[in-house]
Amino acid sequence: MKKILYLIFVIVTTNSFAQKIFHQPAAKDTWQYVYPFTDKSYVLAIQYLIVDKELPNANIYFGKSGKTADKIFWKENLDMRHITDNITYEDYNNDDTKDLLIFEDTGARGGNSFYNLYLVNLKNHTLTKVKDFDKIVNPSYNKKYKVIVSYGLTGTNYYQLYRLNKKYIPYKIGDHFDETDNLDLDKKIASVLKKNNNLKLQIKKINNTHQ
Repeated sequence: MKKILYLIFVIVTTNSFAQKIFHQPAAKDTWQYVYPFTDKSYVLAIQYLIVDKELPNANIYFGKSGKTADKIFWKENLDMRHITDNITYEDYNNDDTKDLLIFEDTGARGGNSFYNLYLVNLKNHTLTKVKDFDKIVNPSYNKKYKVIVSYGLTGTNYYQLYRLNKKYIPYKIGDHFDETDNLDLDKKIASVLKKNNNLKLQIKKINNTHQ
């Protein structure tokens, strides 16, 4: 009797995990599929849930698609709004591999956009989420100085510089600075790095290579 009950438990448990998450013909809600790797069996799927328009929400799955069952490596639930062209690829950790940037939502004035960043590892076929990246407004990456540049739209538009630490968590470099008519952003970034990171030799080297 115990063996029969154990077999039933195994069958039920196996079926609850061994299922198709991707490409369900009758799947509810809106699904978006992203393929970060050449091997298309690795899939990042975003399931935009049917909720109040003021409270956008989505499930994100990353896994490997199989013929009868999908292997899910991780899943998360986020407040995320569905828009057209919400996927961007840009290298944010200087490994010459373009990372995955997914639009999350907009803030005040409608011009402040926030994103989630997933670092792409081509060798291991992994996506690593950068914690708290969605707190950086209108991010872009400056390859010359290897910094993340945030551009915020408020009463006075401003810039803030960031880098990722060894655990791939963003940290601020110096204080934010306002956008002005005579601002030379390149020189300002060099000045902030020199003042806060003691990177005199690095900045000198960068400037020499771009003369």
